[in-house]
Amino acid sequence: MPRPIRRSAVLLAAALLTLTALAGPARAGTDTALAPQAFAADSGDGCRYGLAEGTLEFLPISAPPGLGSVTVTGTIADRPYERDPGPLCPDDGLFSFVTFYAYGNGRPIAQDTSRVDNDITKYSFRLAPQEPSGGVDTLVVQVCRAATANAPTPLPAPAGYCGTPQVYSLHWG
Repeated sequence: MPRPIRRSAVLLAAALLTLTALAGPARAGTDTALAPQAFAADSGDGCRYGLAEGTLEFLPISAPPGLGSVTVTGTIADRPYERDPGPLCPDDGLFSFVTFYAYGNGRPIAQDTSRVDNDITKYSFRLAPQEPSGGVDTLVVQVCRAATANAPTPLPAPAGYCGTPQVYSLHWG
């Protein structure tokens, strides 16, 4: 991800995390995964060239002890793709990628990225702390777009951009 985009994404995520933390403290509950939670994020443009959606399954910190995690399952799409309805969104030479930022008590814990160009790609992974901690209590999902090696010249404006980060929190009650 280009440095200005990454810096903006991190600053926005930090601000959103602060607001989330003000909503109430997270508390450990049970030893089983909680109900799956749907998520969606897009690239923020008129065509929704990049679109990520799927489910999040938070695992509380008590199972296994101190390693609360979140399992992410879903798809990232970049338009146009094979089943896209018509020429409404022509190929602009950019690819789409989704980045998942996992936080625990306001601190970054882990992240993962999936990318696609003119297709739909599935992903499934688990984000967890590397050592015992409060575990994952917040996940920020953001879809961005960047130029491919075969991008047209001149590049479409803007040549790299991101949609609004979407924040998903878990507050055990």
